[in-house]
Amino acid sequence: MFNKDVLIGDGQYAHWIEKGEVSREILGSQEEAIICVVDVDLLIAASVEDPIEKKDSILVRKFKEFYQHEAYVIQDEKIENNLFQVMGIKEQKVREIFSIIPSNKVTNFIPYGIALRNTLIEQKIDFTKTIVFLDDLGPERLLTVFDGLKFSRTRVIDNSNEDILSEIKRSKIDFFKKNEEFINAKKTEFIIVLNSQVLAEEISNSTEKLKVQYLNIKYPALEGLRISNAQFKYRLPEEIIKERNESNLRKKRKTWVLSVVGFLIGLSFFLYYSVESNIVNDQYHLIKFAHLRLDEQIRTLDKGIYRSDLSSHKSLNYGISYLEVLEAIPVNYLIKTFKFYKTNKWRLEITLLSDGKGLLEPIPRATILKDAEIKDIFVNNQPGKLLRLTL
Repeated sequence: MFNKDVLIGDGQYAHWIEKGEVSREILGSQEEAIICVVDVDLLIAASVEDPIEKKDSILVRKFKEFYQHEAYVIQDEKIENNLFQVMGIKEQKVREIFSIIPSNKVTNFIPYGIALRNTLIEQKIDFTKTIVFLDDLGPERLLTVFDGLKFSRTRVIDNSNEDILSEIKRSKIDFFKKNEEFINAKKTEFIIVLNSQVLAEEISNSTEKLKVQYLNIKYPALEGLRISNAQFKYRLPEEIIKERNESNLRKKRKTWVLSVVGFLIGLSFFLYYSVESNIVNDQYHLIKFAHLRLDEQIRTLDKGIYRSDLSSHKSLNYGISYLEVLEAIPVNYLIKTFKFYKTNKWRLEITLLSDGKGLLEPIPRATILKDAEIKDIFVNNQPGKLLRLTL
């Protein structure tokens, strides 16, 4: 888009149309459009890269200090570490464009210089040198200077101007003066790239013997749009605010949904474990009740079995007798089995085996074992002792 006319291409054909006809053509035949605009103001500025909010704030402030008379819509691209190229289009221009092409049909919206740069890179033009590109559009010519990724504001030159070489030099000098802080001012070598064979021959045959390269592409910016991978899109402030509000609303909805889901999951677990807890609690009480009944039955049985013993003793503690026997048995014996049983008296019977070293020390006849019956036995071919003790 530039001046009063628009150059439009569909991938096969390209033609000029008036701005008033753009909406009808785009809406009538195309689902989407990629736009580049010639009228872009530029500023190279240094800034921190992170956080991105601080970077954006610094670049916007610097751009407004330089271009302070009108409202701009701004995009930026990183040129080097902490160095950015800020590209602004007047807000009024952006509104004009979106009034004839709806924003929802625009996928990319970039400066003419980026579209042109894409084509030059695709054509393997040497970007180690300063490049002055002359785009011959017939009645008008567009002059753009490139220094690596950096490029100048595009100048529109009327075709009636015969001294094109002076305009080329002037564009180069102006670009270097404006950006002398950020570019290699010592780089004096430059090449002229253009898409007019007639002009290429004319400049090549001039007395200055400048380096000239002819590019056989009628509309290089359209070519650059087709190969563009830059995710640029100039947007109006209210569109950005609307998108931000919608994004915040989506986040709030997502948070609300996650909160509800989390609450429902927690409630489900709570109900599940409450039911499980009640079931386990009921089972526990049933088991406890069963154990109490068994304990009562055992106590009743004990009273019947041990009645005669209880009548002659205040208490019966066979555990103490058992521990006294263990203390009297040498440590190289292992206890295989033991049991209490009653004939006319209570008895303790213990099976002892060797600890595996084959040593069977005599069992001392200590006080508790002085009347014990002790005899040699074999259990699974392993030597041992059988000890019987009357309590």
